[in-house]
Amino acid sequence: MFDTKKSEEELMKLFQKIKDKTIIVEGKRDKQVLYSFGFTNVHTIDKGLYELSEKFEKKEIIILTDFDKEGKEISKKLSLFLQIRNKIDRQTRRKVGLLLSKLNIKTIEELKSLR
Repeated sequence: MFDTKKSEEELMKLFQKIKDKTIIVEGKRDKQVLYSFGFTNVHTIDKGLYELSEKFEKKEIIILTDFDKEGKEISKKLSLFLQIRNKIDRQTRRKVGLLLSKLNIKTIEELKSLR
């Protein structure tokens, strides 16, 4: 059995480490939720994935699309477009996904329940 409080604390520590990195999320509500946690450089997928990939050049990017089936697919496709010009931090996405699964959370928007 895992400790929910401990998972929340680990997630908050991780968020503190990455809050100034370039983050990509699916929509405006996801962006608002991350801003409420102190994130400063969050971008939404408001264009096609290719157009979005052209927006970034030589950056380290963390893709925090939802951890449901659709979000995982978007993450895969976006990674393919972005990896040509950028470094994709897949390890942080995996860590966030693991902590969210322990908290029974699948979408970024659901994080507002931790506020």
